[in-house]
Amino acid sequence: MEWHFKSVGDIYPSAMQGELMELLRREGAADSDFASAELICVELIGNLIRHAHGPVTIRLDWGGEFPKLSVSDAKRYVAPPVCLPADPLAESGRGLFIIKSLARDLSLPGAAEAGSTTCATLPVRRLVR
Repeated sequence: MEWHFKSVGDIYPSAMQGELMELLRREGAADSDFASAELICVELIGNLIRHAHGPVTIRLDWGGEFPKLSVSDAKRYVAPPVCLPADPLAESGRGLFIIKSLARDLSLPGAAEAGSTTCATLPVRRLVR
């Protein structure tokens, strides 16, 4: 599945997250970690809303056993280090650390010509039917 938005202002976060979680719960095995998957979705979409400029894409690729959620925008950037902020009580700066801690895998952007994509493999195993 893929969602395209002209700008982050067009994203209604709770509806987007609700749609993603509904799909994951419908297609995922009962023993999956849906709570962690939801937090990863919240953090990825929240980061996109806070930092992206111009058109954005949210993509869920479930071609394998575990789904990959990616967020892309036209802004080129190099991702910061994935660690806790120096001040553990800071209100920002720990989203990627949370995602990396909960996701099966996290792919961070380098400086790309066409923009940046951050991708997390969610801890939800596809339901075998």
